[in-house]
Amino acid sequence: MKNHSASTPTPAPRNKFWLLNTFIVLAICCNAINFFYDVYDRMMWSAIIELAGVGMLCFFMLLNSKGNYELPKILSIVCVNLQIFFLCYVQGTSQASYLYLFPFAMAMIFFLRVRKNDLMVIVCLGSTLLLLSATVLLLPLRGHIDHVTDNVNYHHLAVNIIVNFLLVIIFFYFILRLLDAKEKKTKIAAAAKARFMSNMSHELRTPLNAIIGTTHLLAQDHEPLQESEHFKVLKNSSEHMLQLVNAVLDFSKLDEGKLEFVQEPFDLARTLQQAADSFTTITQQKKIRLALEIDPVPDGKKVIGDEMRFKQVILNLLSNAVKFTEIGTVTLQALIRHATESEADIYFAVADTGIGIPPDKIHLIFESFTQVDAETTRKYGGSGLGLSICRELVKKMGGELKVTSNPEKGSCFYFTLHLTFQSRVMIVPKERLRGLKELTGVNILLVEDNAVNMNIARRFLHSWGATIQPAENGEVAWELFRTHPFDLLLIDLEMPLMDGKALLKQVRSVNKDIPAIAFTAAVYENMYQDLQEHGFNGFLHKPFRPDEMHRKILQHLANF
Repeated sequence: MKNHSASTPTPAPRNKFWLLNTFIVLAICCNAINFFYDVYDRMMWSAIIELAGVGMLCFFMLLNSKGNYELPKILSIVCVNLQIFFLCYVQGTSQASYLYLFPFAMAMIFFLRVRKNDLMVIVCLGSTLLLLSATVLLLPLRGHIDHVTDNVNYHHLAVNIIVNFLLVIIFFYFILRLLDAKEKKTKIAAAAKARFMSNMSHELRTPLNAIIGTTHLLAQDHEPLQESEHFKVLKNSSEHMLQLVNAVLDFSKLDEGKLEFVQEPFDLARTLQQAADSFTTITQQKKIRLALEIDPVPDGKKVIGDEMRFKQVILNLLSNAVKFTEIGTVTLQALIRHATESEADIYFAVADTGIGIPPDKIHLIFESFTQVDAETTRKYGGSGLGLSICRELVKKMGGELKVTSNPEKGSCFYFTLHLTFQSRVMIVPKERLRGLKELTGVNILLVEDNAVNMNIARRFLHSWGATIQPAENGEVAWELFRTHPFDLLLIDLEMPLMDGKALLKQVRSVNKDIPAIAFTAAVYENMYQDLQEHGFNGFLHKPFRPDEMHRKILQHLANF
């Protein structure tokens, strides 16, 4: 038995039916007005044409009710043009019935353009323009079939002008309403996507935090274990997974133009050195050299910018350079091109002696999810997102990421940033720089509902000498806060019974000064601003690096 369901149009639901036929009903009303007006003035041929137009429009509505949407559109273009042509032939052009083509063309452009059928738009508007030109230029000014007096002729001209003006206003209104509805749906979809990305971030980062945190603890407690091949696989695989999660989230936010940048002072030379140090082990294993050529910043000043995003770019470029280099050298450069007391133009480059890029493939490397060829992907791996994200990050920082390359000789990725210097250097007490054992006597309330993440954070904080009070949810944390003194709060955002924001709201009602750090795996739009508005002094993303956790705690204790 044949299945006809695929070819049979589906009848339109009632709401959709009236939405699709709003303009048709409006056109029927206009034709009806002109029909009765023509009958009143004994313009019988004009009345017959108007009545035929009403009939055709009712037929189109019938087709729509049966689920046929495309045929009425095509027929309406033909019929409306013919109706206007015959009306002007019967009445003459002096009554200006051709004016109805203007609101009709507006509706036609909108409905055809919504379907993104540009060719159809051009053909239909072109044919309508030709018929309008022929009507105005070739048809008589006064009709030879429906003879009327000058007074009647003038009244019909006035009605046509008024009705057409009203139609244009109504069409504009409906089209704007439809556009607003479409924009609202887009915003709802974007919000749903943002919620999904935030939830996925939380669900992925939470187990990753446990894996990476446990790896750091194993390395801390059992130093010989770091030489084990199994341990290296665990460490490298977990960090690679985190890079992929971050890349997808960053790509999503960049695609929506919602990636946030902070402007804070940081030590440029130290940041570059840290980035290079991340590849010491792998370059030693591959027996390639990692060279640094860094011009010192005048007077040891700090530069202003987003250290995390800048470091992300350098790490990604270095990662690619090391990955694709088997013999020779990878060079990280930071050369000051021009400097004053308050700012500098600094040239950054990562050059390698690796496999290089064919000239006909260079334009592909900055495309999302793209690598040079399938063989490269199979051999070296990667998501194809890194360079695309780096290009956008550099662009957001005011530069342009470029590349020069020769196959089998190597590549050089480079960009120049205009950076300002910190006007006043903050002096950090020396005792803060002597290692990660300076939290003795610090009382911290740690609020975390995940037992694994709680244990990992507690182990690190205890190893630095801090005193910890754990709480598995906001309600427990609130009771502890009321009965114990604390120097700092480390609060998870998403918890049962009482979440982190609700907890801090109660805390701020009695203590507005205690430092509070959001300890979270969530990533969402305007996160930094939102947390500030809810009373947080900063945030620490999960999975966290131990040195980053220590630095954030010291930073807020110093402010306290």
